[in-house]
Amino acid sequence: MPGEVIRPDGPSRTASLPRSVLNQSKISRLEGGQPGGVNPIDIVVTGANGAVGQALIQHLSQGSDIVPTRIRALVRSVARAEALRPLAAELIEIDYSNPLSLREAVEGAEAVVHLAGGLKTRPGESLWESNCGTTLALLEAVKGIHLKCFVFLSHPGSDLDARNGFLQSKGIAEKGILDAALPGAIFRVPMILGQGNESLERILRKVRAPIAPLVGGGSVRVQPISQSDVIAAIEWMLSAAPMPMRTLGLSGPDTVTYADLIGRVARRLGKQPRLFPVPKLLARLAGWATEAVSPAAGSDRAALDTIFTEHIEPAGASVKDELPFALAPVNETLNRIFPMTESG
Repeated sequence: MPGEVIRPDGPSRTASLPRSVLNQSKISRLEGGQPGGVNPIDIVVTGANGAVGQALIQHLSQGSDIVPTRIRALVRSVARAEALRPLAAELIEIDYSNPLSLREAVEGAEAVVHLAGGLKTRPGESLWESNCGTTLALLEAVKGIHLKCFVFLSHPGSDLDARNGFLQSKGIAEKGILDAALPGAIFRVPMILGQGNESLERILRKVRAPIAPLVGGGSVRVQPISQSDVIAAIEWMLSAAPMPMRTLGLSGPDTVTYADLIGRVARRLGKQPRLFPVPKLLARLAGWATEAVSPAAGSDRAALDTIFTEHIEPAGASVKDELPFALAPVNETLNRIFPMTESG
């Protein structure tokens, strides 16, 4: 039932939500099995507590042309899933180290959107566990299930042999998915800009700080993409006929420097942050020293290295020409996020 909380790895406990907080027209179609849009499909979303997961489930629940017969929101903590409770999705608390629990959570699915993992790890969790371990566990759980589509969000520069722990873990995950020969797509997505997304939150912290240290003075070039466009690309892949797994670049249409991006956000908020340039070598030395004292800081060093290393999409490597919509430029994206301010 949509709106239920399910813990398949322990005693079954459900907590149905008041129907008044759910989208009634959507729920009636889900429960009645009468899809009102195109491509009815049973969808599992992992990492549903994240900004992209929440936005995707909200879109599928309320505004998508796809009308799922079932949406399963897989999370590792239902206590942190308040934003998902009003939506037409089943909250399922899972443990990636429990194969039976995970298999039960995905049994019968037709599509999986795998969003678990990222640059920011959970306390006590390594980058490998967050990005690679979750993916390999999920691939094992879906063995024998006839999936129409498997979508994975990766990052530009991901490689098995990468020295960066984050990019290496994503590269291993990509290889596991490609070896599984599932239909769908691996989207290599760089900086995502959207409400609640960590990339934007990191920029906002710089904007609001009296003095903001910035590696290399923010000269690194980035190709930020709107979170709405990432959601639309996932929807496009879910709507398509099953096709062999592909690795596709999904970067924004504009190339700007990180400092320029901070400046554009600052102008929209009426801020004038003082950016303090930090030499890249000094930042890396500080990261290595911190990791030597505390191995858990390795994810912070990998995040710093990922953010301030250029990952510019090469010509011809993007999926943008295949998409049935135009990707939003940076200013348009920022105007959506900060609608009450003058564009920069």
